[in-house]
Amino acid sequence: MHEFHLMTQVVKAVEAGLQGAAEARPVVVRLKIRTSSHLLTQDHAALHTAFSLAAQGTRAEGAKLEVIPVSGEAWCPHCRAETLVNAADNVCGTCGGPIVWAQAGPEVMVHEVVVEE
Repeated sequence: MHEFHLMTQVVKAVEAGLQGAAEARPVVVRLKIRTSSHLLTQDHAALHTAFSLAAQGTRAEGAKLEVIPVSGEAWCPHCRAETLVNAADNVCGTCGGPIVWAQAGPEVMVHEVVVEE
């Protein structure tokens, strides 16, 4: 259910970005999602389905959703190493200890909308 609410917000953002371009229809919506997000630990089909449902009856209906994973920064309190993490891992690549994710920036961001006029 969380995915549907999130995709509803994405569709609203896409529609708001298209104001003033009455003939433009989105064909691709690209989202950047931090690798620390629980959204990437699930099957991407759930995100695509939630997007399709949220887009029904809007200008975004029929658009393809693409997900771009974005590396996240983390810190290990045990070895005090800062690291860039490319997966939803919860362990330090240096010592194997638990990491603390740095929460800089949004978890999900509309990166690009490809439109057809």
